[in-house]
Amino acid sequence: MKNTIAAAFLILAATSYVSAGAFDDLRASVPAAASEASGGVKAPPPPHQQPGHEQPGHEQPGHGQPGHEHHPGEDQHHGHEADYQLVTKDNNCVNWQFTAQTPNVRTEEVIGETEGFDCYWKGSDKYCRPTGEYFTREITVDIGPRKLESWEKESLTVCLESQTSPRLDTADMLYEYSVAEENTSSFFKKATKFTLTPGAKKPAKPGRNELTVASAGAGPAGELRLVLNDTRAGYFTGEKIDVTIDGMKVPDPNAPIEELLNFVTISAHGSFAVAPTYEFKLLDKAKAGQYVITVKYTRSGPLSTGEASSTTEIFEIK
Repeated sequence: MKNTIAAAFLILAATSYVSAGAFDDLRASVPAAASEASGGVKAPPPPHQQPGHEQPGHEQPGHGQPGHEHHPGEDQHHGHEADYQLVTKDNNCVNWQFTAQTPNVRTEEVIGETEGFDCYWKGSDKYCRPTGEYFTREITVDIGPRKLESWEKESLTVCLESQTSPRLDTADMLYEYSVAEENTSSFFKKATKFTLTPGAKKPAKPGRNELTVASAGAGPAGELRLVLNDTRAGYFTGEKIDVTIDGMKVPDPNAPIEELLNFVTISAHGSFAVAPTYEFKLLDKAKAGQYVITVKYTRSGPLSTGEASSTTEIFEIK
């Protein structure tokens, strides 16, 4: 019986020794195999070390390490260094639009994202893996009563600077707003309510299609005349508008070479009190064909910013 127990003990000890030895060999062989697979290229050196923080396995200038020897394969794990930052501001922002037809109150879950690296040291090498996290916050925007025209649109940007720091960008809103913020942060709910109280309306920027072709044709003396519609005349009544027209008659590909080389150009200008229509003389003689023009216009008055806008129009004379 004693011999049987002794034999079992010897077998168990031998097995444990072989397993431990194989595990040490395996750990030692991994860096070598990785080096061979990469053609002998070593991992990039660790980043610049801050004063007062020695790098494991490296002797610092003027700081010898007597009595300490770093062995290959030794795992000196001194904790993980996590560094997170917002991906981009745009990725953590949403755009909400409001018109005369949409509700003045809107509530949504807004999603934010961070990205970074989770790093640790193994010997003298630093290993990092990309990591990140998502977070959400319930955002409510409540806009006070104000008047919007049927064609007007307000654009509000809602951003998450962090899980606890939402913000609004009202640059593209049509009114000046005072903003009140109310935050709720608990284990069950993270939310922010923004209350926007409208003040004065901002001057309007011109739209691209406010002026359109109403009619084009020959006048009493055979001249080419053009009438433009002002689709915003009712809103901008009392202001002035300055209009410049440049264009050309589209050459007929079957026309003689002389006509192709000397195509007809158009240039006209006029200043008006805002009205439903504006009339221009474009050419002394109307010629059949297709015309393309660029209409550039600027409004001036208390309702306008004074910025210029333009639109391209095509019309045909029979």
